[in-house]
Amino acid sequence: MQHDEFAKERSIDLSFYRDWVSKREQARQADAKKATHFVTISREFGCLGYDVATGLIARIEKETGEKWSLFTRKMLEEMAASAEFDKDNVHEIAETRWSFKDWFVDALVPSYLKSQQTKVFERMRNIILNLADKGHCVILGGGSQIITHKLDPKKFEGLHFRVTASYEWRLHRMIELNKCDRSEAESLIRGNQANRDQFIRDFTGLSASDPFLYHVIFNNGKNDTEMMVDIAYHYLAKKGAFKA
Repeated sequence: MQHDEFAKERSIDLSFYRDWVSKREQARQADAKKATHFVTISREFGCLGYDVATGLIARIEKETGEKWSLFTRKMLEEMAASAEFDKDNVHEIAETRWSFKDWFVDALVPSYLKSQQTKVFERMRNIILNLADKGHCVILGGGSQIITHKLDPKKFEGLHFRVTASYEWRLHRMIELNKCDRSEAESLIRGNQANRDQFIRDFTGLSASDPFLYHVIFNNGKNDTEMMVDIAYHYLAKKGAFKA
């Protein structure tokens, strides 16, 4: 069964990106001495990370009037596309295991001869760092919590959230969402989670499940979307993410 739990992320139009960058650069120039604020959200497959991200952005706009933007892993892949790699090619590469051969080649050859996996990851990494530099954004997935967690806190105020749940909770959600049997749901969770974990581990050397990467970890099995959004919003407010 072909299924993408986060297919709704694909409907997002990237045409706003250039205008967003321009506006954020102007805002940063006007307030260059303050750290930029941004959020990363990591989630286990089957959890409501996308709903938390969109809900948080809606809450910020409602409460503060400030415009924040969402960037999903799917969007990062599309932005990483180039003449060399189209967006489907980028997605396929990002889902492929980085082999010992790739590591060996990358360690010995000039940058222009690096493996496809490394080139794609480096493009995605640079995009994530650029988003963090501009601020006022939520980055969902793509290893963004690891790529940004050691940035200078005087210049970058990144808050990192993780949404997790028990295997059984995620399994039952997949069964209900996809109207499938248990074996199909288990296959979905195993395959998608393994690809995500391996992508991050291969290129960062760290695990997305490491609790020390995060400011707050939500148990989706015990907290609904509204509760998680509410906690995340007030955490941001306490950290001074919004104008007084």
